Amino acid sequence: MNISYLVYQAERQRSVTEQRESDVQAGQLAEGIAAVKAAVIRRAVGSRQQTPLIPGDDLIPELSSRR
Repeated sequence: MNISYLVYQAERQRSVTEQRESDVQAGQLAEGIAAVKAAVIRRAVGSRQQTPLIPGDDLIPELSSRR
């Protein structure tokens, strides 16, 4: 690994185009991570029944329909 080149890259000012490209890539990565995280949460929540916050809350129709 060429350490001096890594230092050069870190110290060098990026052009507007390079910075925009980097921002787009970071956004795409964040979008992908969010999609995977949402799928995992949906699978975890869908596999177990939600317990009521207050005991007996699920027995009152107008309260249970808000979820």
